[in-house]
Amino acid sequence: MNITDIDKIAKVLDSMMQHELALSDFYKQCADTWKEDQAIWESLAHAELRHAENLQKMREIIVKKQNVFEVGRPFNLLALHTAIAGVNDNLKRVKEGAVPREKLLILARDTEQSILESHYAEIVKTTDIEYQSLMKNILLQTYDHKMIIQKKINDIKSNP
Repeated sequence: MNITDIDKIAKVLDSMMQHELALSDFYKQCADTWKEDQAIWESLAHAELRHAENLQKMREIIVKKQNVFEVGRPFNLLALHTAIAGVNDNLKRVKEGAVPREKLLILARDTEQSILESHYAEIVKTTDIEYQSLMKNILLQTYDHKMIIQKKINDIKSNP
């Protein structure tokens, strides 16, 4: 990869880190707001911090081992910045008490689903095992988050 590609991918990874950190803050606020689900929200918040750490490590790997990476699918930074703004807006609404519990869970589930659908694992192509392992970990945990949240939604619907 050339220096321009590295810079672009680094900016994408930086924005992904910001998204993960915004999600962590959102989940922390959810834990403070909905005490009956506090353990779930705190677990999700902690996992999002680990995702941000993984993305930082991935960024470092790409910079250090540029020769084993190729540019993959282009990633829309504007869409990512819009997603971050959406998370921050939801955080504000939760702080104001404007989001009912079930709606909050649906917002969180949809956010996790949008991450899975964003294809951000495809921004680079590589055979680097460490990088692939970090990305796989993020994707597996994101899928698990979605399923945990969906289970909670199902529980609420079956026990109103």
